[in-house]
Amino acid sequence: MKKVENILSFIVDSESSGQRIDKFLSCKIKDTSRSHIQNIINKDKVKVNDSTVNKHYRIAEKDIISVEYPEEGESNTSIKPQKINLKVIYEDKYLLAISKEPGMLTHPVPGFDKNTLVNALLYHYNTLSNLSGKERAGIVHRLDKNTSGLLIAAKDDNTHYLLSEKFKKREIKKTYSALVWGGFHEKRGEINLPIGRSRLDRKKMCISIDSGRSAITRFEVAEEFKDATLLNVYPETGRTHQIRVHLSYIGHPVIGDEIYGNKDSKEITGKLGMERQFLHAKRLEFSHPATEKKIIIEDELSEDLVKCLKVLREGI
Repeated sequence: MKKVENILSFIVDSESSGQRIDKFLSCKIKDTSRSHIQNIINKDKVKVNDSTVNKHYRIAEKDIISVEYPEEGESNTSIKPQKINLKVIYEDKYLLAISKEPGMLTHPVPGFDKNTLVNALLYHYNTLSNLSGKERAGIVHRLDKNTSGLLIAAKDDNTHYLLSEKFKKREIKKTYSALVWGGFHEKRGEINLPIGRSRLDRKKMCISIDSGRSAITRFEVAEEFKDATLLNVYPETGRTHQIRVHLSYIGHPVIGDEIYGNKDSKEITGKLGMERQFLHAKRLEFSHPATEKKIIIEDELSEDLVKCLKVLREGI
């Protein structure tokens, strides 16, 4: 008999309260079907507050759900720790903030289970939150592969839950640096347009008035160049590709963005020699989940972005 690979744990938030447990878990556990979740429940491998339940159970806020997953004999993946250097900007006994390098995945995805931030975290830390499973150990939020900057990781499940709630309630203020195509007449602005997955390309997101989720991005001009503008961007929500989609929609795509860029932005990308999008998570401000003390964490631009700005300031 093979050993159970992992125990996944989840704490139910207010938005999920009232859902059937099989629906909730099929959304939370990647690459699994609702019918498979029901099979796991029927085998008493799912517990709520330490008691087994059936597939019809309606979850409530603050329910603690544990899942034996993958089932015995079904494990086909093992996320291994890797000795990868981490740039730790802030750390205490509850959490840490890391500067993620460009080109690094936040967590493993199908087909890519090495050289991610999670692999590095598992090597350097024995204690990390497990609310989202080993594949996302410690990860509270994520950055796109080619976006650099600050990420928070939680060292325990309670801290993870409290931080997740702060993100959902928009109590964590995020600031990004983004270099975009073109100039602005106004020095600041707000984009309030819902975002959903593209029906034409499921890997892309798009503005979707009818079925998209609420998304709000504020921005202000930090520095102006001939054909580009450096922005401070303040996303109030955290939709997938939000900043990139919003800025592209208003005609100012992020320089270096291969997916949402236009002809003009791609032309200047070539001139600058950019190999990824100019997007950097540079500041996080929040009240500490354990002490409620105000925390401000900042991260300098990565070297490739500094070089890009130097070229622009010298004129291209």
